Amino acid sequence: MLNRRVLFRASDARDSGETLDPNASFLHLFDPPHRVLRDLPSLLRKSPDLKEVTIHASDLEETWMTFCSSYREIAAAGGVVTDEEGRVLWIQRNDKWDLPKGKLEAGESLEEAAVREVEEETGISDLTITGEAYTTFHTFESEGVVYLKSTFWYPMKHKGSGTKGVPQAIEGISEVCWLGQPFTESTLRNTFGSIKTVLEALL
Repeated sequence: MLNRRVLFRASDARDSGETLDPNASFLHLFDPPHRVLRDLPSLLRKSPDLKEVTIHASDLEETWMTFCSSYREIAAAGGVVTDEEGRVLWIQRNDKWDLPKGKLEAGESLEEAAVREVEEETGISDLTITGEAYTTFHTFESEGVVYLKSTFWYPMKHKGSGTKGVPQAIEGISEVCWLGQPFTESTLRNTFGSIKTVLEALL
């Protein structure tokens, strides 16, 4: 959310106190009411030094559903693709290093959407999904509407090595490339925190 991590944790804690110190780097909320969840973006905008918010909930599902109720939800899917030499497929989108993904189309399964989006954004085909999806969530606002996007990331294998890609310019993609591991500091500095989390989970 606004490039800051928001974590939801199951907790038996009955403390409903909140420390809303705008200078704190880490904020813990215990069973926050709907008002606090709804206004979380405003809190983050007012607290530039706040790096992470952890929401502790005695009923995790109910708290998550309350949080989601303030947003219009959309779903997307993408992939962490490795080639036969273990290199990872990256794209440059709007001058940031990113991974290929996109919104589901009507009637598509998550797996179908993930493969299609990788193929469309990178020009790389011969893809096989090799495991279960890892899910990330982020919020954004467009034309006065606030959205919660759930992105389902699948580990994939490409049958090939260093295959040349074709960037989908209409989506703001300027480069498609295969990068070996470990990734350079300059690459990791110029990507999103959620992308680093996805890589840690699927590689």
